[in-house]
Amino acid sequence: MLILICASAPITVEAQSNNLEWGVDVDEEFTYVLQRAYFADPNYAQYVAVELPYISSMIVGEKTTLRVTGLDEIPNLINESSQMPDSICELERANDSVPLIAGLKDLVIPIGDWEFLTEISNITGLAGVTLIDTAEEWGTIGTFSYQPGDGSVITITFEKRYEKVNGTLNYIRLRYSTLGNDLLDIIVVNWHPGMPTIVSEGLQMSTLLIYGIAASVGLIVAIIVYQGYRAKKPVVQKLGEKKREASSR
Repeated sequence: MLILICASAPITVEAQSNNLEWGVDVDEEFTYVLQRAYFADPNYAQYVAVELPYISSMIVGEKTTLRVTGLDEIPNLINESSQMPDSICELERANDSVPLIAGLKDLVIPIGDWEFLTEISNITGLAGVTLIDTAEEWGTIGTFSYQPGDGSVITITFEKRYEKVNGTLNYIRLRYSTLGNDLLDIIVVNWHPGMPTIVSEGLQMSTLLIYGIAASVGLIVAIIVYQGYRAKKPVVQKLGEKKREASSR
């Protein structure tokens, strides 16, 4: 399922020239942060490891340095997505430069010809996938649902955005949810000064239901107490209230 979400379907187009170029240099560095890593069940971590292998090396809220270690030469002619040039990157801890993972691809992409990238990736031809193409960012957001066999329906949302100025991964989010409750939620961002390093979890549907039930119970109890209080009023006070009500009519 993750492969269906993350990978664009290969498509062959007529061999054509492109205006792609690298927006980064080898040894250039960028700062990334794992803003959220929520797992309702630790077993869900195995689903993340396939497409986001670097997540297990990152700690929520701690800065990580991404270094570009290699850039393929960009061919003049490209006629299928498998011919797209790759970038190679590595991650290390920002505070002490301890290596975390190397050989990472797809964290930096070529820039300068977004229409060509959209066409060769066949983004608009993938069901459930929406193209993100703004003045600052290019990427996709996909939403899919499936039934694991126990009668429940799991919705998967995968969002991936790159900065147009240099082609670096700007934002990535993977979220599994069912009935309004998250099963897993991962957010990684290209961190810049002023941005938060941790993003708090949103209210889950189960939590909202608990709040709603508690509020309803509280209201019922308050009504019962009030009615009991009225029932215990002295007879003289009740007669006075009835007299005032009669006179007001």
